[in-house]
Amino acid sequence: MTLVRFLDRFDGDDRSIVVVNRTDPDPVLNMLIDTFGEGAVNVVDETVVPSGPPQRSRDPNAAPDRSDSHDGLTTREFTTDRIVGRNGEGVGPDTPGASEPGAAGPVIDIDTLREHEDVPFDGDDPDELENLALLVDGDEVIAGSTLGELGEAVLFVNSDLYITGSRTLDDIDLPSVISGLADTTFTLRGYPESNRQKLLLITISRFIERAAWMAGDGTLRSSFQRLSRLNDEVGTRQVYDRVSSAGVDTHLYGIPDDLPRDLGAVIHGGDTPDFTDSWFVVYRPPEGPQSIDADPGSDLKEGIENGVGLLAIETEPRVWRGLWTFDPDRVQSVNRYIERNL
Repeated sequence: MTLVRFLDRFDGDDRSIVVVNRTDPDPVLNMLIDTFGEGAVNVVDETVVPSGPPQRSRDPNAAPDRSDSHDGLTTREFTTDRIVGRNGEGVGPDTPGASEPGAAGPVIDIDTLREHEDVPFDGDDPDELENLALLVDGDEVIAGSTLGELGEAVLFVNSDLYITGSRTLDDIDLPSVISGLADTTFTLRGYPESNRQKLLLITISRFIERAAWMAGDGTLRSSFQRLSRLNDEVGTRQVYDRVSSAGVDTHLYGIPDDLPRDLGAVIHGGDTPDFTDSWFVVYRPPEGPQSIDADPGSDLKEGIENGVGLLAIETEPRVWRGLWTFDPDRVQSVNRYIERNL
């Protein structure tokens, strides 16, 4: 068993990002695709319904059309048709009356979105909702974020903020569209194939490190491929100084080319593929109840109380395949594998 085969045991979800009413389409769309990749996450663009009564393709007297497998808001409840990308391919299950390739995309009913508490956004005027991104799982909307929130997290930043320490643990939070991608299998590319996709892994890693730091207990296991990164990257070193000083049982893994000095962590060196080809950051909380000062229902509270982990494998040079998860069973199984085999 290796981490590659271990990752193969996890089935990832298939989710899509829908960007509503973009006024500057190509740059934003290209940035989203470059950030999230073109595999499990499919980025499409749509328009919002203008002022006036919403248009519906179904019988107006019929009951709301909800998917049998979901209790949340479905795409068929807020569009005139199923969501269709610019190539005419549908997102989600096939539905009657689907758009033909080349036809106009579906119209999104903002009033229906506004009434649904799981799709957060501000503003009463549809013209103000140009920057809304929705995360769709199958045929259900499961999260919403503004492009401003996504931009602050990953779109309009670069990795130097983390390497130099300009962005600290206190600054890290996940927009709901990003946290909603948990348990979605991804394939991301590093430089020079992509300037942005690896930043998503860095952002998730920092979020997990923040959860461990705020908990001040439990176990954090992190890989660096080369342990010299902890000496070369000031921001990364600062993070692990804070985490280990907070009382977290901290374990660091990688090729022992230049061991970090004066760091309160357990160092694990090796040169097998699990050391050389993996990127993992796994926080497992201690057993028993915890009292955490965090917003109820927040991703941070969930990560602190149940654990959160990222596992990615470099399947070829600068190409990463993996997922992150809040699932306590998955977090525990990854932690156990690392503890026993590395």
